[in-house]
Amino acid sequence: MLPKRDKINNFFNLTIKCIAISALFFISILVIACSNNSTQLNPGTPAVTVTINLGQGIGSPTPTLSPYYCGGWATNTSPAYTSTSTISVFGKFTKIVDGNPVGIGGASATATISWPDGTVDTQTTTTTSDGLAVFPIVIKPSAIYKLVTITIVFSSTSPQVTCTIPKAAYFTAILVSPAPTKRASPSSSGTPTGSPTPTSSDTPSPTP
Repeated sequence: MLPKRDKINNFFNLTIKCIAISALFFISILVIACSNNSTQLNPGTPAVTVTINLGQGIGSPTPTLSPYYCGGWATNTSPAYTSTSTISVFGKFTKIVDGNPVGIGGASATATISWPDGTVDTQTTTTTSDGLAVFPIVIKPSAIYKLVTITIVFSSTSPQVTCTIPKAAYFTAILVSPAPTKRASPSSSGTPTGSPTPTSSDTPSPTP
């Protein structure tokens, strides 16, 4: 027979095991009941799914090229002013062919020059075979240290297209001080050299 103390320990261990099994069984019943209730409360809730798209929807799409482009610029944005100063303003008219820019020749190009004193001049020319237009502009005195803007509009009949440069060309005339001239220095030929030697007649004679 087992001692009384061993019987008590065995009974205590068996009781703990029974309590643990009962608690586990009770928790399982609660989980099942809660899941059934949530299903009854939301019978129409669909199952959550996750979809991952690799390489799609990242960044913005590449914009398509415009079929025609035009621009203008001054060869010198700070030219020196004189009464006969002239500055050249260039314009370029191109179309896109197979992804590359190609000049449009024979197009009409009109430049509108806006001077700081409020006056406006216009010049019209024809583009070369590579789409280049050149406008020689005589600088006015009102352009000294003031901004002059030039807008260029291109017109082509074949195909029939009109293009205005998106940003006006510009320049500001400046005054340049003339370089000082060198002055001639006097020659040394007229400068006397040495000191005069006294003559013997001026020397007093000794007393006997």
